[in-house]
Amino acid sequence: MLLNIIFDRINNIKNHRYYYLSPHAYAVGNCAEEIYCGLIKARSQSKKLVILYMLDIPYIFKYKLTNKYLFTLKSDHIYKPNSYILFFIRLLLTLVYIPLRTTALFSKNILGVRMDESYNYPLIGRDKLYAPKSIGGAFDYRYASLYNWKDKFNYEFDFIINNKTDDEVLNYLSESRIVPKNAWFVCLHVRENGFRNDKGRREYRNSNIENYIPAIKEITSKGGYVIRMGDDSMTPIPNMKNVIDYPFTKFKSDYMDLFLIKYCYFFIGCQSGIFDVAKLFGKPVLLLNMYNWTFGGPLHSNDSGILKHIYSKKDNRYLSIKELFSGGWETQNMNGYIDDFIFIENTKEEILDAVVSYIQNIDNDTFFVSKIQNLSNSFRKKQAYSIFKNNRLAPKNVMNTNEEMVERYRFASQIEGASGFICKNYLEKNWERDSLNK
Repeated sequence: MLLNIIFDRINNIKNHRYYYLSPHAYAVGNCAEEIYCGLIKARSQSKKLVILYMLDIPYIFKYKLTNKYLFTLKSDHIYKPNSYILFFIRLLLTLVYIPLRTTALFSKNILGVRMDESYNYPLIGRDKLYAPKSIGGAFDYRYASLYNWKDKFNYEFDFIINNKTDDEVLNYLSESRIVPKNAWFVCLHVRENGFRNDKGRREYRNSNIENYIPAIKEITSKGGYVIRMGDDSMTPIPNMKNVIDYPFTKFKSDYMDLFLIKYCYFFIGCQSGIFDVAKLFGKPVLLLNMYNWTFGGPLHSNDSGILKHIYSKKDNRYLSIKELFSGGWETQNMNGYIDDFIFIENTKEEILDAVVSYIQNIDNDTFFVSKIQNLSNSFRKKQAYSIFKNNRLAPKNVMNTNEEMVERYRFASQIEGASGFICKNYLEKNWERDSLNK
């Protein structure tokens, strides 16, 4: 698209003070991730990030803009144009994309033909987020490895949400009787199928909140509060001391979603969009029931995670983590090979053990890395190299060549930049042989 090309050329001007980005409009995870990487990109070029976005017209675009407060975050690394100029740019983007988005929806729903993502929403600045420079030709992993992603991901950005100071927010949480002012709290998100109407599809991404109850009680027994995140399609949880089933409270809002994550002690989640908000705010993250073990795992050095158990129909047994980390694209590409595997959720005991260990590490700031954790990460990295070398990430009818190139550099940044690990106890029990095998 012409607008994307124009802004990309402006972004490439070395002495220009700003980097322009239009993050994903409709998905909170993609939006947060792209803002995060946009900040990294702008900072690496000694620029400030300018966030551009369309007007919210859900009846035309089919989807509502994701959390609007992500687009208006304030930071020393973000430049916000004059409100009139910003409105003009938003109006221009909207007018350009009304016919494009309409065409894309017609093509998909009526003709059954998928059009490029550039027809769905602006991609200003996105294609160059994950690459050190404008790259043509075939994918080259060296460009990602030379970009020093670990150091870039370890830089913590500071944000102001809606002009509220820390004290104002904490006072509000206390006065609203959400959590006492001096109490610590954990945000918990367990994905279900209601938000995206995923019943019958992609259910390997979901988990059962009931399996988290012992871990929740462990947190509250130590004086902490647990705030369950999500929306009102979630399964309500039992009434428990120091537990707030936030989606069903009067405080639920886009505004509060961000505040709670920004001020939590740490975040417990799964591989679902909202955990990218925790990454953006630099919060420690514990991932449970992970279904993808090469891409999208624990990112920062104080992040950890455990995987779902994978039953192979072909082999008639559960696969060990070593096997999963040694396999080819067939053990990663859920969309292509989902029929070959049955995903088994982490047990109550596994979740509890992961939470107990994580609290100890957080409280004592002792994220000691064991030999087996280093070994698993080396296997993971080797597997990623093999996947990039031997496979397309998706067929051409799902992802065109340019889109696939962007995704390659995106995943490569996660592999090169990841400093987190699979939890030690879980690895020891499941590395050579899955613990569910009798």
